[in-house]
Amino acid sequence: MKLSRVSAYFSLHARSYLRSRSALFFQIAFPIILILLFGAIFSGSSYSPSTLVIQNESPSTVSWGVVDAINSSGLFKVQLIPQNENLSNYITTNSVQAALLIPSNFTSNLYSGGLGFVVLKGHTNPTVATADYETLNGILTQINFRASNTTQKLVLSSQVAIGNTGKTIDYYVPGLIGFTVLSTMFNMVYTVPNYRRERLFRQLSFSGLTKSEWITANMLFSFLMLVLSDVILVAIGIYAFGASLTLNAETILTSALIIFGGLFFFTSVGILAGLVSDNEETVSVVGNLVMFPMMFLSGVFFPLTFAPAYLVTISKFLPLTYFINSLISVLDYGNISTVAIQIVWLLLGSAILFAIAVKLFSWKQK
Repeated sequence: MKLSRVSAYFSLHARSYLRSRSALFFQIAFPIILILLFGAIFSGSSYSPSTLVIQNESPSTVSWGVVDAINSSGLFKVQLIPQNENLSNYITTNSVQAALLIPSNFTSNLYSGGLGFVVLKGHTNPTVATADYETLNGILTQINFRASNTTQKLVLSSQVAIGNTGKTIDYYVPGLIGFTVLSTMFNMVYTVPNYRRERLFRQLSFSGLTKSEWITANMLFSFLMLVLSDVILVAIGIYAFGASLTLNAETILTSALIIFGGLFFFTSVGILAGLVSDNEETVSVVGNLVMFPMMFLSGVFFPLTFAPAYLVTISKFLPLTYFINSLISVLDYGNISTVAIQIVWLLLGSAILFAIAVKLFSWKQK
């Protein structure tokens, strides 16, 4: 072995490697992005209290004391609703994740020496529901301890799975559908510079095909592939893992509309990202910078309920967040009315982005 040859090739390989933007991205930048994302999500450096709807059907000094204790703990943002409100309907109509019911017999049971039951209701990811239950149970345990060191008087029961089985897979299916739609953006990020490099756009320009026709054809094909993959995904979720989804004519058509709107939106984003450069490596970096933060901060793989407040705020500006939340409301709970406005905004945003993509897109090589 001659060190001179090793040194010569080392220098050659280093220069070649450092010229590759995608290699540098995946070797250095991508792990840094992941550690920053996961570190920020799971470090617990700050806490964003989740909203807890409370209905007090037994107003008294002791019941309001329980509400005050929950509110002063800083672990929940308490939202009170009137006694005469139908709680189950309120939960469904407003997609409430967690609601605490203080029943009408709560005070009388306590004053007669019995147990005061409070009920946690709602529909949410089981992981979040478990955390909410444990947090509330801890608060009630402290109240019991202050009242008596030996006898537990306040008891928390849970009915947190209104509308479905409450299995975790129910929440992963919409998230993974969101991932399949997001992948169409990544595909387009590569297609645009590849077609330019191979001069395929030049050949297409001679065929009489317009820019909008090319984009529409790509989107229609992607939609058919999405339907195929998402049908398989839903079937596996139901028959292999027992997912309980609300599947009827209305929810299926609404879900298809959401997916179609998301497809137009993210494909247009992919085209715009692909226009950044003719170099595939540069576009790969741009695509990953757009895709991965959105993928991890929009609830595709895990909920952000207990993430730091600033990450929850960032997620509210990501279109994939609303896409996945809409699918969860429709597929898990059959709740179409609450997401109607989100669907309108999604379709409007898709139309605007599509028009921009058509305007900026060109057959010509840069």
